[in-house]
Amino acid sequence: MGESALRFSLLGPLRAWYGDEEVDLGRPQQRAVLAVLLTAAGRTVATAVLAEGVWGGAPPSEPRKAVQLHVSRLRAAFKARAGAERAAQLLVRVGDGYALAAPDAEVDVVVWDRLLAEAERLRAQGAAADGIREVLLRAHRLWDGEPLAGLAGPHAESVRARLLEQWLSAKELQLEMDVELGDRTDLTAEAASLALEHPGRSRLTAVLMRALYQAGRKAEALAVYEEARRSLPREAPEADAEAAGPGSGRGPGSSPGISSGRADAPGSGSGRADGANRSDGPAALHLRILREDPSLLSLSAARAESPAWQAPHQLPAGLADFTGRESAVELLVDRLVGGVGRAVVVSALDGMGGVGKTTLAVHVARRVHERFPDGQLFADLRGADRTPLDPGPALAGFLRALGVAAAEIPLDLGERSALYRSALAGRKVLVVLDNAVGPDQVKPLLPGSAGCAVLITSRTRLTGLAGAHQMRLETLSEDEALELFTRIAGPARVAAEPGLAEEIVAACGLLPLAVRIVASRLAADPALSLAALAEGLRDQRRLTELDDGKRTVEATFALSYHRLGPDLARAFRLMALPDAPDISLPCAAALLGRSEADADELLEALVDLNLLHSPQFERYGFHDLVRDYARDRLAAEEPAAERTAAADRLVDFCLATARNADLAARSVDPVEQSLLDAPVASPGRPVADSAEAVNWMREQAGVHAAAIHLTCADPALPLDRAAELADKMGSVLFERAQTTIIADLAALIADQAAARGDSGPEALARHVRGIMLWHVNRYEESEREIGRAVALCEGVDGGPVVRVRAKALLALGSNLRIRGRYAEAAAYAGSAAGLFRRVGAERAEGSALGEFAFCAAQSGRLDEARAAAERGARLMDGSGPVSAATGRYYLARVLRLCGDPEAALAHAVRAREEFAGLRVTVFEAAAGDLVARIHAEAGRWLLAAEAAEAVLPLAGRTSAALEAALLRTLGTVHAGLCRPRQARACLDDALAVYERLGLGDDARETRAQLEALPQP
Repeated sequence: MGESALRFSLLGPLRAWYGDEEVDLGRPQQRAVLAVLLTAAGRTVATAVLAEGVWGGAPPSEPRKAVQLHVSRLRAAFKARAGAERAAQLLVRVGDGYALAAPDAEVDVVVWDRLLAEAERLRAQGAAADGIREVLLRAHRLWDGEPLAGLAGPHAESVRARLLEQWLSAKELQLEMDVELGDRTDLTAEAASLALEHPGRSRLTAVLMRALYQAGRKAEALAVYEEARRSLPREAPEADAEAAGPGSGRGPGSSPGISSGRADAPGSGSGRADGANRSDGPAALHLRILREDPSLLSLSAARAESPAWQAPHQLPAGLADFTGRESAVELLVDRLVGGVGRAVVVSALDGMGGVGKTTLAVHVARRVHERFPDGQLFADLRGADRTPLDPGPALAGFLRALGVAAAEIPLDLGERSALYRSALAGRKVLVVLDNAVGPDQVKPLLPGSAGCAVLITSRTRLTGLAGAHQMRLETLSEDEALELFTRIAGPARVAAEPGLAEEIVAACGLLPLAVRIVASRLAADPALSLAALAEGLRDQRRLTELDDGKRTVEATFALSYHRLGPDLARAFRLMALPDAPDISLPCAAALLGRSEADADELLEALVDLNLLHSPQFERYGFHDLVRDYARDRLAAEEPAAERTAAADRLVDFCLATARNADLAARSVDPVEQSLLDAPVASPGRPVADSAEAVNWMREQAGVHAAAIHLTCADPALPLDRAAELADKMGSVLFERAQTTIIADLAALIADQAAARGDSGPEALARHVRGIMLWHVNRYEESEREIGRAVALCEGVDGGPVVRVRAKALLALGSNLRIRGRYAEAAAYAGSAAGLFRRVGAERAEGSALGEFAFCAAQSGRLDEARAAAERGARLMDGSGPVSAATGRYYLARVLRLCGDPEAALAHAVRAREEFAGLRVTVFEAAAGDLVARIHAEAGRWLLAAEAAEAVLPLAGRTSAALEAALLRTLGTVHAGLCRPRQARACLDDALAVYERLGLGDDARETRAQLEALPQP
C-alpha cells in the first residue's frame, strides 16, 4: 500500500485513512453522508436519496443545503490530509447528486465480500474444511465492532442489518467447518452462546448438537433439538432423513454457504430458512445421534490434512549388519503392506529369547516405514521382566507422542485406549509392540483404523489375538549364523583359522544374540584367536552344563564378561541393580560413582560389545537375557556394602535433582523444599525451568521408581529420601497417568517405614498416597490415608515432621471440603495455617488461609472468612504468578459468599485469565465455574452459559468433580433460560458423576434441582 493510499472501514465505526494518517470525518450525520456514498461504490447518488438515507422521514427544513454543507465539510477533512486537488477529485458533484470517485481506495466491506465469495467458491468445489475456515477467519478479522457503529438513519440501519446477517451466516459456515475438523475445545461455548442469542436458526442448532455429541454430551445434544424444534422451520420428511443413512455425514463442502443479502432486503439469507428441506438439518442429525452414527465423530479427512499433526518416529536404529532371514522379511513385509486399507493388520512374531525377534521386527518396520507416512510408534512391553509394562503407561507414552497434552490423557484404561484409537482414526501408522507378555497386555494398544498395522514380538504365541498372523522365528541356519559372525569379526580373521567359526556358531546354538556377542568380543580384541575363543566356549559349556537355549546364551555372556577389565565388569554388574527399562547417563554416572564423561566411555564400550544397548541418546539398557546374567554376577561378585553404596548414590542424586526440578516448577518456599530434611550429598542436575522440570521427572520416572524399590528393599538405606522423592514426583509430575503409580510407590514406602518404626517417612508417604488418591476421586481412601499421616505426627512439637503435619492437615481439610463437611474442613485448614506460620512458609500459609476462609464462609463465619482470604491473597501475591492467581481465586470464592459479587467477579475473571496464560488447567476451569455462578446468581444467563461452556472441556480432562460442578451450573443456567430439557440433561450428567464419586451432599442438591424442573 503506497503512502497516498486511501482506506475506508465500515465494519465497525466509520473511519478513513490517507496513508498512515486518519482523517477526522466529523459529526455523525456527516459520516452518514459518506457512508451512503461509499456503499454506492462510485455511482452517483441523488441529493434527495442522500437526504432520505440520512434522515428518513424526519429531514431538516432544507435537506439540500444540509447535504451540501456535510459534503463541503468532508472535502475540508480530506483536504487536511490529502491536499486540495485530491479532495476536490474525491467528492464530486454530478448533476443533482454526488459521487465518491476513489476507484483505487481500499474499503473493508469490499474485501469482506471478496473473501466471502472465495469461501463460497471453495465450498462449491468441495475444498478441505481447514482451507475454507482459514478464508473465513481472515474475513472475520476485518471486523472492529458493529458496522457503522454510532450512525443512525435508514441507510445505516439497512446496511448494518445486511452486514450483520452476512456475519452470522459466515459464522455459521465457519462453525460448521470447526465441527467438521473437531480441533476446537471451545467450540461448544461459542456455538451455545450464538444459539442462545439467535434462536431458531437451523444451522446453529445443528452445529451445537454435533459439537455436544463430539464432546461426549449426547443427552444435551438431543435436548438441544427437543428444546429448539418448535422454533425451527419444518425440515424434509423423516423418510428423507432416513434415506440419507448413517454414512451421509456432511463433508466440508456441502454446507449451505453464505448469503450476501441485499441492502433493500436485510432479512435475506436468514438462517431460519437454511434448515428447511435438508437431510442434514437438526431433525436428521437428531436421528443420527440416536443411532450413534460413527461418521459424526469421524474427522479423518480433515485430520489427514491438518498441519498440526506431528508424525511420531519412534523406531530404534536398525543394524547395519543385519543378516539372513530373507523369507521371513518378505513374508512380514507382504503381510504388513498387503492388507492395509481393509482392516487393521496384526502380525505376531514369537520365538525364544535371543533368537532375534526385536532385530527382525525393527528391520521390517524400517523397510516398510514409507508406507506409513503418519508415523511409527514403538514400545518395549518388557514381557520378560519381573514386572511387565502395564498397557496404561504404554498408552500414555503413545498419546504424548501423538501430540495429546498430558493433562488430556484420561485415567481410565478404556477411555485412554479409546482416545488412542480416535487419535489414529484415518491415519496410516505402524505400531511395533516389542516383548509382549500376553494378549491382554496388547489388546488396548491396537488401533482401530484400517490404515494402521501392528507388529508384535513375544516369547510365547499370542493365541488370544483374533485374526492375527502368527509366525514362529527359529534360530539362524548355519550359513546365516556363519555369515553374521564373519561380517562382525571380519572375513580375514575367519579365513585365517578355517573350521573354527563353524564350531563357534554351533556352540552359540545359532542364536543371533549369542553369535553377535561372541563376534563383537573377537572384533574388540585383535590378539584373541578363534581357537582361544572356541576353547573358552567349550569351558563355559562344561561349567553351565548346557541343555537349553538360555544357557547357551549365558555361556556366550560369560565368555565376554570374563574378558572385561575391572571397571567395565563393575559397570556391567551395577547397571543391573535398578529394575528400570533403561537408565539415563546422569543417573548411570551417579550409580557408578563416576563423572558423566567417564560413565559415558564405560557404557559406550559395553554397547560396542553388545552387552548393553542404547535405545535413545544417552540412555542405556539391557537385553532381558543379558540383564538376568548381569544380576547373577551382581549377586555373586558385588559385596552387599557396594550394592548399598551404589543404590545410595542413585537415590541421593535422584532426590537432589528432583528438588531442583520442584523449585524450577513451583517456586516453593525454602522450608517446603525438604519436608523431612533428608540429607543429600549430591548437588543434583541443574534444572532451568518448569518445562525442563516436567520433562526430567517424566523421563526419569522409571529410574525413580527403581530407586524407591531399592531403598525399601535395603534396611541400610534410610527411607526419608524415598518418601521425599515420591513427594516430588507427585508435585512436579502432576499427570493423571502417573497418579496411581505414585500412590503405589507411596504405599510401599509407608508399609516399609511402618515395619521399621520410622514415623516421619511413613507420615509423608501416607500423605503423598492420600493426595494421589484424592486426585483420582477416591475420597474416602484418601481421607483414611491422610488421617493416618496426621495421627503419626501427633505429639511431635518440632522438627521437620511439623511441616508434614501441616501439609497433611491442609490436605485433609481439602478432602472434607469437597465432601461438604465445611466446619471440620475449616478446623483442619486453620490448624495447618498456624503450623505453616510457625515454620515461616508464607506461600503455604496463604494457601491454607484460602482453604480455611472458604470453609468458614460456608459455615456462616463471614467476617472471619473475608479477613483470612484477604490475608491469604496478600501472602500468595509475592510467591510467583501461579500462587498469586490462586490467592485471587480463593479470595473471589469468599467474596461471593460474603455478598460482594461484583468484587468477586473481578477477582475471578482476572484469576481465570492468569491461569489460562500459565496453562494451569484445573484452576482455569475452577475459576471459570466461579465466574459462571456469579453471572447466574445475578440473572445474567447468557454470560453464565458462555463462561461455563468455555471451561467445561478443561474440567473434563482434569477433574470429574469440577466437571460435575460445571454441568450443574449449566443446568441452573438452562433452567433460568426456560430450557428444561437441556437443564435436565446437564443435571442428570452431573448427578451421575456425583454418585460415582460418592459426593452425597452434591448429589442430594442436584436431585432437588431436577425435581424442581417441569416435567417434559
